[in-house]
Amino acid sequence: MAGSIPRTFIDDLLNRVDIVEIIDARVPLKKKGREYWACCPFHNEKSPSFSVSQNKQFYHCFGCQQHGNAISFLMDYDHMEFVEAIETLAQHVGVEIPYEKGHSNKPRNTPYTESLITTLQNCSDYYQAQLKQHNEAIDYLKQRGISGQTAKNFGIGFAPPGWNNLSGDEKLLIDSGMLIKNDQGKTYDRFRHRLMFPIRDRRGRTIAFGGRIINPDDNPKYLNSPETEVFHKGEEIYGLHELKQANTQIEQIFITEGYMDVVALAEHGVTTAVATLGTAISHNQIEQLFRTVKTLVFCFDADQAGRKAAWRALENSLVSLKEGRLARFLFLPDGHDPDTYIQEHGKQAFLQLAHQATTLTEFLFTELLSQGEVHSPEGRAQFVDKLRPYYNKIPLQSLKDQILRDVEKHLSIELDARLLQVIGGELPAKNSKTLIPEQHWTPTRLAINLLLQKPQLAALAGNLDELIEADIPGIELLLQILDQIHEQPDISTQNLLGRFSGHEHEGHLYKIAAMTPAMLNESDDIQPMFEDAINRLRLKYAENRFHKLNQKLMSGGKLNEQEIQEYRRLQHKK
Repeated sequence: MAGSIPRTFIDDLLNRVDIVEIIDARVPLKKKGREYWACCPFHNEKSPSFSVSQNKQFYHCFGCQQHGNAISFLMDYDHMEFVEAIETLAQHVGVEIPYEKGHSNKPRNTPYTESLITTLQNCSDYYQAQLKQHNEAIDYLKQRGISGQTAKNFGIGFAPPGWNNLSGDEKLLIDSGMLIKNDQGKTYDRFRHRLMFPIRDRRGRTIAFGGRIINPDDNPKYLNSPETEVFHKGEEIYGLHELKQANTQIEQIFITEGYMDVVALAEHGVTTAVATLGTAISHNQIEQLFRTVKTLVFCFDADQAGRKAAWRALENSLVSLKEGRLARFLFLPDGHDPDTYIQEHGKQAFLQLAHQATTLTEFLFTELLSQGEVHSPEGRAQFVDKLRPYYNKIPLQSLKDQILRDVEKHLSIELDARLLQVIGGELPAKNSKTLIPEQHWTPTRLAINLLLQKPQLAALAGNLDELIEADIPGIELLLQILDQIHEQPDISTQNLLGRFSGHEHEGHLYKIAAMTPAMLNESDDIQPMFEDAINRLRLKYAENRFHKLNQKLMSGGKLNEQEIQEYRRLQHKK
């Protein structure tokens, strides 16, 4: 999460900011009880279910399950990038950000980085001027069906043949990736005899280039700028700036694999396409796109490589599937990419094909079902095992419920409590006593809730490592929380929750943290309640352990000396 900014600074910044003040300036809040409430800004609703906790410094919507801290709110509501949100909060509280050197998110507004960007823009201007002077490049674009206006919109240019065409400050040209310096100290142009596609940041500034051959005998087919102080391949998306310039309202974004796909689609009136920069699309890039639009359509070839790329996109999309967000997969007919398909069949045919794109759950099920049979109990169990890690990454409960219904349909079974527990997490307890105030507050869930309210309670828990052996739902998550607190005993609630960003149970944790146990008043001392929950977990472990040892005896097994002593001790306690 920290990127080029130290995590300690981010923790301190979040502790300085009042999330109520940040959100109330954008979404008016009303106080009711301990918390502040509003109609959720992330989905349509008539009665408020969006809760903001001033004490715990996080927000949670009980309707769409959207949650987070002040940083994530600015990212989702104001469509900011991660670093931009931190910069906004730092300015709000009047502190400077101690950027680490040599990391990807270094701000692009220092005098030297501005010089790099000016150098890159000069190169772009040069390439565009060269395009007009070279008929072979113009003819190539015409053969590909690209008009002069579309070429101008995307700033397409041409790097002529030759080794020393670029002029300017040599150090800036080297540092921007435009010149290469060999072992003998000689410099030469990186891009030669190539069609040039400028890669622009969200402000429209040229920060890198992609170069494509026009002579089929040359290689490699595509050549990208190297990583530089202003260009980081895993963060940028080709065509996103042009997309926003061409559209005021965006319903869906098509994610393709190449620059020419984006340009060809735009030529035919589909101006909502972007491309990755020669690598698999990352979770951060998907989040960036989802903050722009609610529906993403991944466009891939139908061959094995295309389906492999689609599967990586699916894996990186799962944790981003919040309320209203959709990911679909468009597999084009054999031999086609978006460029060739729209050239041959036109805009309407492409959009009709996109309308029939496979949903994420359909693609997930198709792939998993193809990996084995599900007609036997063993096959069905293996299918569930394969599904579980993907299911648990999804934060949206309604989508999880749909997947469970699809499991029943595909496997022709009715899910019992055991299967729900295995896939869906902790089940409600049937009984609760003493200080546990509600029937659904199991000791594990209550201990987690109280720790999230007051992390310093972890000092009272003692060593609970042995509990991992007990069959207690949620115990592993509780131990992970305790580990995080032991690493940083003074950690705040919001920073503790931040440590679980991207965790399979992130949404579950926020939901627990946003709930208040009945009969718990603001003035109550929660320490006895926490100690009681921990004691009940220890008793549960003791009961489970006694049961296992007793079973071993009843089945004719022999206990070793250590087990005998343990059995007697547990029998005495019982």
